[in-house]
Amino acid sequence: AEDNAPIPAATVAVWSQADSALVAGAIVQRDGSFRIEGLRPGTYYLKVTMLGYAPLATAPVALTLAAPRASLGQIRLARAVIELEGVEVTAERAVIIAPDRNSYRVKDVAPGATSASDVLENVPAVHVDADGKVSLRGNENVVVQINGRPTPVRGPQLAGYLKQLPANTIERVEVIPNPSARQDPEGMAGIINIVMKQGVDLGTSAGLTLAGSTADRYFAGGNLGHQRGPVALFLSYGYNSDERQITGVNDRTRLGALRAPLSFTEQDIDGTAGNHGHNLSLNLDYQWSKRDVLSSTLQLNRRGASDGAYMDYTELSGGRELVDRYGRVRDVENANRLADFLLSFKRTYTPQRHELAAELRLNRQDDEERSTLWRQAVAGPGGSPPVSRTDAENNDVDAVTDQLTAQLDYTRPLGPRTKLETGYKGNARWLDRDYRVEKDPLGTGQFTRSELSNALELDERVNAGYAVLSHGLGRAELQAGLRTEYASRDFRLADLGRTFPHSYRSLFPSGLVSYKLNDKSQLKLSYSRRIRRPGAQELNPFPVYFDVQNVFFGNPRLDPEYTDAVELAYQRSGQLGTLQVSPFYRRTTDIIRVDINTADTLNGREITSISFRNLDHSASWGADVNGQFKLGRTFSGLAGFNVFKMVTDGGSESTLSSDAVTWMARVNGTLNLNPTTALIVNYFYRAPMNFERGRFSRIANANVSVRRKLYGDRATLTLRASDPFNTARFSARVSDDRTIQFTERGFNTRALHLTFQYNYGQAPRLRQRRQEEVE
Repeated sequence: AEDNAPIPAATVAVWSQADSALVAGAIVQRDGSFRIEGLRPGTYYLKVTMLGYAPLATAPVALTLAAPRASLGQIRLARAVIELEGVEVTAERAVIIAPDRNSYRVKDVAPGATSASDVLENVPAVHVDADGKVSLRGNENVVVQINGRPTPVRGPQLAGYLKQLPANTIERVEVIPNPSARQDPEGMAGIINIVMKQGVDLGTSAGLTLAGSTADRYFAGGNLGHQRGPVALFLSYGYNSDERQITGVNDRTRLGALRAPLSFTEQDIDGTAGNHGHNLSLNLDYQWSKRDVLSSTLQLNRRGASDGAYMDYTELSGGRELVDRYGRVRDVENANRLADFLLSFKRTYTPQRHELAAELRLNRQDDEERSTLWRQAVAGPGGSPPVSRTDAENNDVDAVTDQLTAQLDYTRPLGPRTKLETGYKGNARWLDRDYRVEKDPLGTGQFTRSELSNALELDERVNAGYAVLSHGLGRAELQAGLRTEYASRDFRLADLGRTFPHSYRSLFPSGLVSYKLNDKSQLKLSYSRRIRRPGAQELNPFPVYFDVQNVFFGNPRLDPEYTDAVELAYQRSGQLGTLQVSPFYRRTTDIIRVDINTADTLNGREITSISFRNLDHSASWGADVNGQFKLGRTFSGLAGFNVFKMVTDGGSESTLSSDAVTWMARVNGTLNLNPTTALIVNYFYRAPMNFERGRFSRIANANVSVRRKLYGDRATLTLRASDPFNTARFSARVSDDRTIQFTERGFNTRALHLTFQYNYGQAPRLRQRRQEEVE
């Protein structure tokens, strides 16, 4: 200080003069000294910050092989009358609470995880169901990003993709419920951003993960990184194999006058679902000047999936006399190939303050699915299966999706605490899908093409521009943004010669007010507008059979739905951890809802049809409570609790509506038994939830793990017991005046998993980082 007194706890950050990147850091000791080790030859400058003092940047310091050490002497900080932003040291926190997001470190919330899907299962407010679908606060309309960019796949393929992404290459998961106008507006519930590992040490690094379980789940993956001079390279590979037994029932009751039963159909399901594949990712950075970095990423993914099931049907009269009994067999095989290439350029004038970035992204996905469904008599005498089959059907799907994205972002300061972010993004997507249906009604082996066969094409284009202005005023941080967008889609049914064009303009405002009450507490109010665009499958009007009685129809006239979200958040940090309380309100217009009709007919046969339709609006409000706590070195944990009420109004032309309250909770705890061994317990619960015409059952799941460090901190061995209480089941009940349908599924997730992870060196620091990834 000016009076020569030491300033303990001041923060020292080391920046590379070559690329203005953060390299290392330290905290000043009680005597005013600090020491930073492990820097390679080069030129660096230091930034020293402390509350109550003006920040100070030192003159450049050169380290060479001949002179690898440097002493800076005394560094004097001048007192400042304004209060500066605090700098948090987060290296030992499982959860990092930032103004617009919560970040969760993988090694704390999901030790022993083998894939990104496993990691997300352990993040508060996030739920991954047995099919791999991801939801945030109970809403599946969420965008999943990798390093600030949308994943290269979406829809049903996203679940398989996340199971192929190795967990040992993931640093943390960020949950962003109210993104700014800079971010893509898709994802009604917000954004889940998966941040890949980016170390700060140069040199060579490597990692290996091997995992197996008693439930036929296996994983093998590795990564290799190297950085020398202007080049940084990172390569990762993962292989995943996951096979699960699925059991369940579909029971259907038909009603007559006064709701008296007319007939019953009882369906028992016994099947196996498998998922396996390879994922290869290559990242390359080249720094051609002190300010400029050229980066490229190539990702290749090959995935296979299978779904085989035997369904036993029993038909009963209203008096429960046996009418008929038969079996149906379903056999589905899916193959998916993905190639995703990203080329980006970034010029850094001042880190996080004055930057220019441009990127071009190409994506191609090829999806093939072959399914067979037939009817057969029940097993013969002695349990021998019959030879003949009838009512056989083959379904073949061939779909190719191409996507091109171009983006330009520019950030510049307008004052000491004022910053403008602006940019453009254009996205074009082309889908070509052929669906061929062949039928053999009598089981003669002679298949003929069915009128259910169809071909569709979907062209979708989105052009958007945005501007976000940020300004600091005393203890407050203010942000206002606006994104304007023009979108068009052309949905064509090639076989029928019908087209469904649709174009629309949208405005997406956003706002944030953050106020620092003191060094430990902060209050934040945020607002954003989001959109959900219907996908090709939701638009396709041709029937898709789940089984003979449950058929899906798309709706080609669906409009996108919009959500306006407001959230108030209070954050407090203390010696025992951090706490965040966030009440929120969301209103969605033209809401897309599942429309289940239990009294529909197809080809003269009564069925349950599942489709989508736009309802008038839906409103939900509730609160999140998330906290991280730590008791010395012995125990740490994090907990999340979410409760919300959702009211849906179908409007004057629909009788569909709902009014429901539900809640969910997640608890993760780590008990360090000794310096090398830890016990980790995770538990998730979602209460029963009503929806239009029906009710979902509760969902609960638990995991217990023991983790042991080996070879210092280089390796870990984790034994995990998943679903030890066998509670991973799902059921739904749907009814109207004519029919009651009950569905239940069990996924056989109870198993023991053994995971071995080994790391050598530190992962290279990839220089190309988007601003929203920086805390």
